[in-house]
Amino acid sequence: MYQYLIGISIFKSFTPYFRKHIFNTLDGEEFLYINTFLIFLYVLLYFLYKSQKKKNWSETIKNYKNLSTTQILAIVFISTVAVLSSIFVFEFDRHHNTPLLNSIYMEAITTLSLILVAIFIFKEKYKWSQIGGIFLVAAGLYLVTNK
Repeated sequence: MYQYLIGISIFKSFTPYFRKHIFNTLDGEEFLYINTFLIFLYVLLYFLYKSQKKKNWSETIKNYKNLSTTQILAIVFISTVAVLSSIFVFEFDRHHNTPLLNSIYMEAITTLSLILVAIFIFKEKYKWSQIGGIFLVAAGLYLVTNK
């Protein structure tokens, strides 16, 4: 399993450079349309593949009907954040910095937001060594990305 995770991580690290290469020809909006259409197509094909194995659709529909309002809002929020972050990354790659710096910024923002959510929403406790490590990572990012 680890070899798959490592392979996907390595492949994903090329994404900013692929995006930068595509932006030489397409605008961000055009790429977003094509990208969204292809994602929809892949998800639809995966859905059709999985639906052949699924025998009991009534249980799935019942589970959908049992979603609470807050769960539906959470799904809408997750979808909205995914779309907005894609638009943000496309514009950031198009008009600012290099793909490497943008990728580092996005990873740092993701990590920082994860830590803040863990502390303030889930009330997790961190040791001083972990907090110190977070500050060292932030200092390293500052040193790497400082022009």
